[in-house]
Amino acid sequence: MFERLSPFFSRAVVRAVVIAAVTLFVASALFTPQLNPVTRGSFLASVNVGPVWNELVQWRIAMIEARNELDGWPKDIQKYAPPIANPQLRVTSPRPNVLQADIAHHPELGKLAGTQVVVELKPGTHIWTCRPGNPPIPPGYLPINCLEGATDDFEPARPAPDADPFGWLRSLILWCGVIFAVGAVVWVVRHPMIGAGQLRPARLRRTPLARLPQIDRLLRWLRRLEATLLAADIRMVDWRRAVLCAQATGAEHAPALARALAERVSARCQPSTDWALPGQVFEWQFPPDLPVSLDRCMVFVPTPGIDEATVLRQLRAAQTGSDVLLILGEHSVDTPWPLLRAHADDRANLHVMVDSASQTEWLIGGEALQVLLRLLAAQLRITRISPYQTRGGVTREGAFFGRAQLLARVINREPANYLVVGGRQLGKSSLLKAVQRRMQGHPHTVCHYVSLRDHRLAPRMALQFGLAAETPLEAIVDHLQAQYQGKRLVLLIDEADLFFRDESNNGYVQLSTLRALSEEGRCWFMLAGFWDLYATAVLDYQSPLRNFGEVLAIGGLERAACRELATEPLRRLRLGFDNERLVDRLIDASGQRANLVAILCQECLEALAPGERVIEARHLTQALASQAVQDALAGWGRLSHDEAACRLDRIVVYHTAQAGQTSLVALAQLLHSHGITADAQALRQSLARLQLAYVLRKKDADYRFAIPLLQDQFEPAEVELLLHQELAVLAKTG
Repeated sequence: MFERLSPFFSRAVVRAVVIAAVTLFVASALFTPQLNPVTRGSFLASVNVGPVWNELVQWRIAMIEARNELDGWPKDIQKYAPPIANPQLRVTSPRPNVLQADIAHHPELGKLAGTQVVVELKPGTHIWTCRPGNPPIPPGYLPINCLEGATDDFEPARPAPDADPFGWLRSLILWCGVIFAVGAVVWVVRHPMIGAGQLRPARLRRTPLARLPQIDRLLRWLRRLEATLLAADIRMVDWRRAVLCAQATGAEHAPALARALAERVSARCQPSTDWALPGQVFEWQFPPDLPVSLDRCMVFVPTPGIDEATVLRQLRAAQTGSDVLLILGEHSVDTPWPLLRAHADDRANLHVMVDSASQTEWLIGGEALQVLLRLLAAQLRITRISPYQTRGGVTREGAFFGRAQLLARVINREPANYLVVGGRQLGKSSLLKAVQRRMQGHPHTVCHYVSLRDHRLAPRMALQFGLAAETPLEAIVDHLQAQYQGKRLVLLIDEADLFFRDESNNGYVQLSTLRALSEEGRCWFMLAGFWDLYATAVLDYQSPLRNFGEVLAIGGLERAACRELATEPLRRLRLGFDNERLVDRLIDASGQRANLVAILCQECLEALAPGERVIEARHLTQALASQAVQDALAGWGRLSHDEAACRLDRIVVYHTAQAGQTSLVALAQLLHSHGITADAQALRQSLARLQLAYVLRKKDADYRFAIPLLQDQFEPAEVELLLHQELAVLAKTG
């Protein structure tokens, strides 16, 4: 029974009944006061006060006539009572010259009923005075010439103020106006929908999405919408989009909400089928410049009004693989989903709850991407969405820092040829991809990135551009020129060491073609590699790459850029280091090598316990000793395909580790002390190769480790043993 009646006791119904009752009460008090229980008494008293006083006046006249006739006050005043058809007064004389009038107890008399008034004739005159009796007649109904204030029958009365029988009505109207004005202000300020938005407009950004249509109507009715949105720094177009999403019902609700949210973060949204979930599922494809490692995610919009337990049960049974699943739930203060909220807060799964308030903030706030990042960081393992790319070239613009001067030299000039040389994981690929991103959409230049990884340049390019594998380089360039008529063509060729090595062994046939295409102005090239490229372009005077283009050596990252790389991606996820000294320690230990900074930051994230948001000294210490860092520092012993050159590189490194520094002279003396004839040219190339690989750095005539962490990898006893072994082998083979 109660359940069937409960809709009639809802907050809205009760509020409507109260408003109607108050309105009826005020209206009846103003227009039909005789029917209002509060104003009825005053109204009836005002209507009857005239006849009552007329009756008393007749008594006074009759008593004056009796006094004149008897030459004194009559003992029985009833003998001289005036003829009144329907008397409302019972008049007595407690003493001479005094009349006591008791008004009848009739409900029709209102406030006058049952009251008393006393009048007194001054001896020798025709002047009467009056005062309220017991119970007293209300002061507002005393005549103008009636005086009051005497405490007994013999005390002289004090003058009474002029009475206004209708003053109560004016007071009522005035107080109703005041109450209405105060009520209006309180209604606006304390209204659960718009009150908070008026006092603190920024609160609108965190209002549950379902409330927005009602708030929109209320603010429009008050003509406060534009002013409130302006104070909250909300664009009208964003507000209208959010209101439309909230108003969408039925089959249009889920697509409208998913597409609107996706648009705010520049994601592509499309339906995803074959999901056993109670609602609709969508797939979002994020742009490559997203500052976290998240290329796509799934978005689930539960059926409106569905039971929370049903949603949770289906979610636990669903197989999402490694995809992050955003749940656009109805969770809010109005419709709490505590079970689903707790499920999303469990970092063991890949489910992220986007509650109703967050949906509003996402749609109307100025930083939709920050809302997404905050939710991801709060409900997922940080390592799942790590903003640090530690393998391959940096493809996301948000993860690329520094190299501003190198980029400016390439982008802000007329097209030219460049040779990008440097060791592995120093940022060559990242630089080329950054150039490609900045040239994308250029009105006069078209840029293509090609990664070789073997010696077959022409077949690789042909397949990438949809041509037959046997298509020669000239035909590939002709095809691209025809496809982009009127635009200058720039080819970024990465991982080209094997190609250069093959060309060196086969007479530079294809390199000669590249040079010819460039000199004809048909195409420009940016070639990236390590030692083989350096040897071909710098050391080999017969190479077509000699003076082919400007050599750009990739080394350590600018210190300011290292600091940005270490702190900015963390800041976007509301993480950070405990103090600036930790950042400096990380940068110094990495030797400002970009990928090593990223790896150290990634390992610091790995070291964070669930719920920790600040990287402390213990986390950094753990990161510096991690296996990932050791793996990143490895590989320096195989910088060349020539085993003899690699052995000489290892001797140089071991000697540097043993002595703290080295030089060409010191190395020559070391070899001589072991009976090895020093090849100065080979030693110079080894030092150049290690310097190019960012293993060593040169200061004056001495060479030291470019990365302090690398020095820490060597134990003194092990270094001495390894050095003597390499020298012994070199002595035998030499």
